[in-house]
Amino acid sequence: MALVTSSAPQVFGEYSVSLVVRSTVMNLWKSLNWAWLDTICQYRRSRIGPLWETINVLVMLIGLTLVSSSIFGSSMTDIIGYVGLGIIVWTAVSSLVIEGSGAFVRNAGYVSNSTLSVDLYVGRAVFKTMITFGHHVILYFVGVVFSLVPFGWTSLLAIPGIILLFVNGFWIVMVLSFICARFRDVELFVRNIMQLAFFVTPIFWNYRQISSSRRFIVDYNLLFYFIEIVRNPLLGEVPPLSHYLTVLAVTAIGFALAYFVHRKMRRQLAFFV
Repeated sequence: MALVTSSAPQVFGEYSVSLVVRSTVMNLWKSLNWAWLDTICQYRRSRIGPLWETINVLVMLIGLTLVSSSIFGSSMTDIIGYVGLGIIVWTAVSSLVIEGSGAFVRNAGYVSNSTLSVDLYVGRAVFKTMITFGHHVILYFVGVVFSLVPFGWTSLLAIPGIILLFVNGFWIVMVLSFICARFRDVELFVRNIMQLAFFVTPIFWNYRQISSSRRFIVDYNLLFYFIEIVRNPLLGEVPPLSHYLTVLAVTAIGFALAYFVHRKMRRQLAFFV
């Protein structure tokens, strides 16, 4: 009798963990399907679909490369890879922050009239950004073909960087969606901040060229580390270990914050939207 009693909690615990894992995987799969359908519907009856976004990035890339080369006196072929990859990664970061902040508000009808998990709305925003990012990465391979950027084993280090970027996207969208649903002015504030962050973050300018007295602009810019763990490997450079440690620390703190915000604001979400 004692054996049955002692083993029951263990069996129940294993069943609970299995149920949570299964539920999480199902929610992620549903979110991916939802995001894919969003992408198809957004570009329905368009000849090239999401590649319009890629063309916009290409135009921006060429324009900023021209401006950057004129200001800093560099050759366009020398910096086009640096600037292009910076813009591609920044576009994903910006989309996660700006578009993700309105995830609950855009799905107000579902939030108010259904019992769907909020994870679905978060995953929908993250995966839609990921799909768009996949289209933008085509520009990198175009650069490889024309020998504008290198391609080798070091390039594979970009994969964990991309994974970390979009894993962080889940807590970013979760936190901002709750806060922006409760305080609507925050979404507009976030949009303005991201416009400023674009110029402060070394995307089209080389952070190695600034003086040591101004290094704090880069050292205390968390967005810089997320961009570098993807851009550096694709440029044939191994990111410093400190970059990964910084990103992992932000990941841990971010998910802890997301758990706290979810626990405090989940019950009132239907009233916020």
